[in-house]
Amino acid sequence: MSIKVKHRNFKPLMAPLFLLATGFMFGQQTVNDTVKQGTTKDIEEVVVIGYGKVKKSDLTGSVASVSAKELAATPAMNALQALQGRAAGLNIVTAGGAPGAGANVTIRGGASITQGTSPLYIVDGFQLDNALNVINPNDIESIDILKGPSAIAIYGARGSNGIIVIKTKTGKKGRTVINYNSFIMFDMLSKRLDMMSNAEQFVKYQYEFAQLQNKMTAWSAVYDNGLGLDTPGFYTGAFNRISNRYANAGALDWQEKMLGGTGMTQNQNVNFSTGNEKTQAFVSYNYNKQDGLLQNFSETRNSLRANITSELKKGLRVDFSSMFTSNSTNGGGAYSGMKKILLQPITGGTLFNDDQLFNTQTFPDYTSLDSGYDTENPFVETRASTQNSRSRAFVANLGLEVDFLKNFTFRTAGQYQFSNSKSQSFSDENSRAYLTDPVNTGINGSIGNSESYRYQITNTVTYNTTLGENHKINALAGQEVVYSASESNSMRLIKFPVPNFGLDDINNATVQDKSAGRSTPNSLLSYFGRVNYNYDDRYLLTGTLRYDGSSKFGPNKKWGLFPSFAAAWRVSQEGFWQDSKIANVINDLKFRYEYGVTGNNDIGSNLFVTNVVQTDYPINNTPGNPAYVPGTNLGNANLIWEESQNSNLGMDLAMFNNRIRLTAELYDNKVSGMLLNSLLPVSSGYSRQFQNIGSMTNQGMEFTLNTINFKTEGFRWSTDFNISSNKSKVLSLEQNQNTRTFGVGGNRTGTVTYYATVGEQLGDMYGYVYQGVYTTDDFLQNTDGTFGALKPGVVKPATGTAKPGDMKFAADNEKGDQFTRKMQKIGNGTPDFFGGMQNNFSYKGFDLGIFMKFSVGGDIYNATKHSLSPYALNQNIPAEFGSNYYRLIDPNTGQITNNIARLKELNPNEGDRTWSLSQVNSQNITYPSSYYVEDGSYLRIAQVTLGYSLEKEFIKHVGLTNARIYCTLNNLATITGYSGFDPEVSAASGVAVTPGYDGSAYPRSRSYVLGINLTF
Repeated sequence: MSIKVKHRNFKPLMAPLFLLATGFMFGQQTVNDTVKQGTTKDIEEVVVIGYGKVKKSDLTGSVASVSAKELAATPAMNALQALQGRAAGLNIVTAGGAPGAGANVTIRGGASITQGTSPLYIVDGFQLDNALNVINPNDIESIDILKGPSAIAIYGARGSNGIIVIKTKTGKKGRTVINYNSFIMFDMLSKRLDMMSNAEQFVKYQYEFAQLQNKMTAWSAVYDNGLGLDTPGFYTGAFNRISNRYANAGALDWQEKMLGGTGMTQNQNVNFSTGNEKTQAFVSYNYNKQDGLLQNFSETRNSLRANITSELKKGLRVDFSSMFTSNSTNGGGAYSGMKKILLQPITGGTLFNDDQLFNTQTFPDYTSLDSGYDTENPFVETRASTQNSRSRAFVANLGLEVDFLKNFTFRTAGQYQFSNSKSQSFSDENSRAYLTDPVNTGINGSIGNSESYRYQITNTVTYNTTLGENHKINALAGQEVVYSASESNSMRLIKFPVPNFGLDDINNATVQDKSAGRSTPNSLLSYFGRVNYNYDDRYLLTGTLRYDGSSKFGPNKKWGLFPSFAAAWRVSQEGFWQDSKIANVINDLKFRYEYGVTGNNDIGSNLFVTNVVQTDYPINNTPGNPAYVPGTNLGNANLIWEESQNSNLGMDLAMFNNRIRLTAELYDNKVSGMLLNSLLPVSSGYSRQFQNIGSMTNQGMEFTLNTINFKTEGFRWSTDFNISSNKSKVLSLEQNQNTRTFGVGGNRTGTVTYYATVGEQLGDMYGYVYQGVYTTDDFLQNTDGTFGALKPGVVKPATGTAKPGDMKFAADNEKGDQFTRKMQKIGNGTPDFFGGMQNNFSYKGFDLGIFMKFSVGGDIYNATKHSLSPYALNQNIPAEFGSNYYRLIDPNTGQITNNIARLKELNPNEGDRTWSLSQVNSQNITYPSSYYVEDGSYLRIAQVTLGYSLEKEFIKHVGLTNARIYCTLNNLATITGYSGFDPEVSAASGVAVTPGYDGSAYPRSRSYVLGINLTF
């Protein structure tokens, strides 16, 4: 269910705040009455940080944590889905609802304009790219999001975009425990766009479009049995013929046909844990199969993980773990063709019956009538053009730990990763590719292969001691090397003789192009250290230093030094506090401050040298002589690390015996010396060069609130709430440059330009300001009753003269009387704030969890709506346009009317109408305009789970120690003013500068889940 709120400034945050306030009001008396019953979840939990762990009470840096229990409460295909909205400062936006679709993950907005903003993932001490999408959620023990400079500086160059540290489950001492978790999920389309669905209305719309575009012969061929235009009464009787023929005609519902079914997902997970005093082992297996709503879209995953830890003898420990994953995705993991479903004609008129319209590739017929028609039959196309990608990855970790001397521990650990992937596509004779060029392209396909490997070796020495009674010191020194390389090849094949054997018939196809390459190996050598000092659990100090050397920089610029410092004061441990009455209310109060520097080397290799490329040098006018010339990019031997200077001020508060816990953060991150691919003067002979130039800031605040609202012997209600706000601002760019532009989309797919402007926030959308349409009141009236020139003071169009029904854009010249196509700001895609709230209820064996997520502010450029504008004959359009466009055709004559009185009669409430179907508007609709910009605020009831755990006395007779059954509703309802499929849209290019772009993505589903958790 999507509940649309039309008010543009709707603030859905009011709903969770109201519920939260209600929780306090309802539970406050109980908190006061039961405060002496004992501590609940205390603050001595352990947080995993870089190369170690620390008690949360001793933490000096900004870290958000999510436990295995919280993840287990969310039946999800991957940890990305389970983590959405559950940690302050972490923003995860999936690219759509297709099986295998990716996601855009940022921590505190990211730290770059043109480079990637993805965080670093550390799994059990080692880097693992895209870990949240790779690791089985059931294998995760905890997730810690390192956000502050003290926490991330220990990773130096790799920590500039934040770090997500994942600790996986290990074996436990004691008897063997077997866990089996399984769920089955049924997906259904959560929302449909309201498209024109009445055949008579559709054909009349097509008539007006054809008449104004001079395509009446094509219209007649489809909808009027090819009746000649010179037939007496062709025009005057056209609307009567349409009514007689189509008044009771059926119409195809393409959304129902293509997406109206049910997709099914099944997930099976089993793990074993066993161990004695010396050795512990853990093994897990996960199988996941998701079938999408769209045919030929599915994903299958298998993962196997095993680890073993053993104390060989006192003071000597060894650990080994390995993981194998296999993933197969049909459909490519994304689907950008939603507009092709929505634009399909709902009736074939007299040319096609409904069965032919749905089951036949009608693309050639419609294209022959109107070259602008570009929407192939999606039902046929998804069968005719198939995509598949397969990937496999193997990871092995080995560590050895030795205690030596007194209070010293040495650890050496290594990891090896290997992955390979294969992608392939095939298009038969019913595909658009074949039909567009059957001779030169024909039946075609492609194959691509890639493989990569990485190894990492880390050596650390830690020292722990307590001096006297109150001085605790933890020191760490380490050295690390990371090396990675990859290679790939691909081949494009055309002119397969027959489709029967697919890519197996490769020997009989023609190779159109091929490529092969091997990346320049990347290596990072690092030295690092950290000291934690704790005085009497009151004063906490942390200092870190990392020295990184990267192969991506020149011989004299490889090294970067990244320090950080943090201090914390636990006021609640002071004697004056503990002796006061306030200690009975506020159990813990800690203030934190941290400052640090991190680096970024997220660029290609060998940019410090000028590469050469092969070309052809004719000798005596004879080509075919290979030669080498410098490339277009000039190398920069002085290229150095991009640097981020970060500060964070935090407060941790616990009240009423830890029944209420609050964490508040304020941060200010400044990036300088940004790695930008800058334009060079033509006189240099080169086009671009990577330079350290430009700077930006990220500033924001975060709040996390955990409460136990109600607690009795049989009933418990707790709430976890987080909210974040981040603003990115450009401070400087290239020399003499005030703006960089980033174009997204195209004329037919919906285009918008984002500006990164000095002094302004990132995410600014630029286009033209739409002000409705020209009405008859904007024109002078001629003596014959027709409209004439524009009245004085009315905005003039960019070129030519205006007519009633033409799109009107705001004046942008100095006089303020004419539109000149000067770009203006039309929105910003960055939300004002976002977050989530989880309410957990338990009563005896029952448990109920309700999770809501929200985003307030932030505009969306509705490129889906843009792409559904009236571009071509025979295509469908949104119902709101089809019932409200400005009419220029008089139904009585079947011809254009210029009479002011008649236009007023045909268009009641002229000023509220959308534009006409005139030729000039065919150009106007290709412009990016504020018409397509909408408020992206939403409040989503993302998940509701009801479970029941069977009585232990009952299940122990069948060998079970725990048995729980549950049902979950995902994506239950969304309150929003956004008219598209979903207000949760991903940045178009995966970077911070282009948020809020809705590019016709595969819609999210509403799902119903049935699951079971068993422990033997």
